[in-house]
Formats: sequence, structure tokens, C-alpha cells
Amino acid sequence: MKKSVVYSALLLILVGFSCQNLDKIDKPENFIEEDKMIEILTDIAFVKAAKGSYKKVFDIEKINPELYILEKHGVDSLVFAENNRWYISKLDDYEKIFNKVKKNIEVSKIKFEKLKKEEDSLKKIEDSLKRIKNGLENEKILPSDLDKLESIEEELMNAEMENAVKKRVKSSSPSGKKKQ
Repeated sequence: MKKSVVYSALLLILVGFSCQNLDKIDKPENFIEEDKMIEILTDIAFVKAAKGSYKKVFDIEKINPELYILEKHGVDSLVFAENNRWYISKLDDYEKIFNKVKKNIEVSKIKFEKLKKEEDSLKKIEDSLKRIKNGLENEKILPSDLDKLESIEEELMNAEMENAVKKRVKSSSPSGKKKQ
């Protein structure tokens, strides 16, 4: 009876070690560094969200957004799949990667909300400017109206210049980050 318990224990240990070797995945030949993998996964998350909202547009234009993202990062789909599989085999590291992707999405959401607020305020200024101009066409122009109009036009121009600078800085680098 003792021998069967010993043999069973040895068999379990051998099976355990042999299974570990089967599950081990070698590092891909064309390895994608963690930072780049985070960028790719972040872009894929954004594109999947857009695909849900604009599915019809993607279908009509025959756009494959996932392929576009991989091409943008200079990565072949097979290379991405191999790297993704390798990272998945390292579950703790993969969890850290996804937490960073989640953080990137949250940061982008905050930036988007801020830009949306700025655009809304610009729209309000433009609407006010139109109302004043339309009112001036129908009424006698007072000096105080001209001062108010000039002030609003100056504010609008400053806001548009700030927005243009932000867009230029954002588009000056592929990742949207300011170059150093």
C-alpha cells in the first residue's frame, strides 16, 4: 500500500512538471516591448468602442480598424497574436498591462471631456457674437455695443489660437504626445 502511495505521488509530480513544460510559451522572435503593447492595446480599445458606435460607417467604407491599428504601429497581425499569447501566459504582467491600458483610457476620457467643454464654450461665444452682429444690423450701433463686440471677438480669437496650438502639438508626434 505504501508503494502505491509513493508511486502515485511520483506520478503526480511527473505529470505536474510535464504540464508546466507544455504550458511554457517561448518569447516571440519579433518581440513587442511592453510600452508598445500598451499603446497598441489602448488604440484597439478605442477603435473597438468607435466600431460599436460607427459600425455602419466601417462597413460601408470597408475599414478594418484592428488592421489599421496594427499597421499604424508597424506590427503584423501574426506577430501581435504571438506576442499577445506570450503576454497572456504571464498573467500577472498581463494584468499590469491592462491596468495601464485602463489608465490611458481614463486619462483620454478626461482630456476629451475638457476639450468638449472648451468647444462648447467656443460655440457659446460664437452664438453670442452672431446674436450681437444680427442685433447690430437691425438696430442703431452704440459705442458700448462695439466695445462688447470687440471684446468677444478678441476672446474668440484667443480661444481659437489656443485650440490650434493644442491640435498642432498633438499632431506633431505619432502618439499625440508633445515632442521633447
